[in-house]
Amino acid sequence: MDIQRLPFDERAILQGVRRWVECESPSWDGAAVSRMTAQAGTELQQMGAQVRGIPGRDGHGDCVLGDFAPDDASPGILILGHLDTVHAIGSLAGPMPWREAEGRAYGPGLFDMKSGNFLALEALRQLRAAGWGTRLPVRVLFTSDEESGSPTTRALIEDVARGQRCVLVPEGAQSAGRLVSGRFPSCRLRLWTRGRPSHALIQREAGRSAIAAMARVILAIEAMNGGDVAYTVTYLHAGLTVATVPVESYAELVCTARSAEVLDAAIARIRAIADADPDGALEVRIKTQRPLWVRSTADIALWEHAQRLGRSIGLDLTYDAAFGGSDGNFTGALGIPTLDELGPAGADAHQLSENIEVASLVPRARLMAGLLATLE
Repeated sequence: MDIQRLPFDERAILQGVRRWVECESPSWDGAAVSRMTAQAGTELQQMGAQVRGIPGRDGHGDCVLGDFAPDDASPGILILGHLDTVHAIGSLAGPMPWREAEGRAYGPGLFDMKSGNFLALEALRQLRAAGWGTRLPVRVLFTSDEESGSPTTRALIEDVARGQRCVLVPEGAQSAGRLVSGRFPSCRLRLWTRGRPSHALIQREAGRSAIAAMARVILAIEAMNGGDVAYTVTYLHAGLTVATVPVESYAELVCTARSAEVLDAAIARIRAIADADPDGALEVRIKTQRPLWVRSTADIALWEHAQRLGRSIGLDLTYDAAFGGSDGNFTGALGIPTLDELGPAGADAHQLSENIEVASLVPRARLMAGLLATLE
């Protein structure tokens, strides 16, 4: 089997990826994400998979599971990706139009991670069109809330992944030669500060501002950033009425660290701020957590297999443990061999300049096809 013979077409892949990008699917818009998962489900079905839609909950969109060997219950390969993005509907028509320039393509959710998801299906399409089977059954799970921390899909991911031989995660790659085997832990925290209302003009001193309290908390958190731990406040909402000292403020915070112990200590430092508040104005709750994924010998063996395949198609691949959570944290932490960042190379995830390197599409598609065809 010569993977180089598979007729991957760069322009055709890019057109397919663009179709997915143009179905905008912000994580907080369940209906929009469900439209995207329905589109992916249709393509999976057209490819011959048995498709099951999994209804979303708590305002999040639906997920979709495609099984290319529904009569074979033996351990197989799970392709795991998410179809939600961080970009609001209207981004394409506004600050993030689809464009191509100087060897890169730009668009909302293109790098994180619609291009990788589409590429994984394209690898399967080409293998099937060539009449080349896979040695293991292949399943595909696309989820709907990874950008929100996977609050409703972690149990689904873990349930589907248990018993599989390995998991391939086509998140975008930070460089054309990088794969990820191991990820640091992270968590999302919910913060509330509560004040006391009063007239903002004539009785300001009688009130206690929840906004001012939250501002002090945010500055204290920002001052705790260091080499082994990172805190970022990502969302803030405050003030309920006009001309009133605000009674409540709400914020969300993401935190990541180099070890589970450091993360636990980082969370404890946030809680200590609340405990030290004499007015009891600050409340802290954990929203979601991604566990530490430490490379196992099986993870390393999977990467080494990918490295050998890469050399056969002209890719010099390295591996690294990474900050930045993915759903691969869950499967890797379960001890299921997992390989991440298998998607196209790109940059600027979550930014208005989010992009991929067009030239990386075909080599990365060949790598994915080679893994699907040879893992056993």
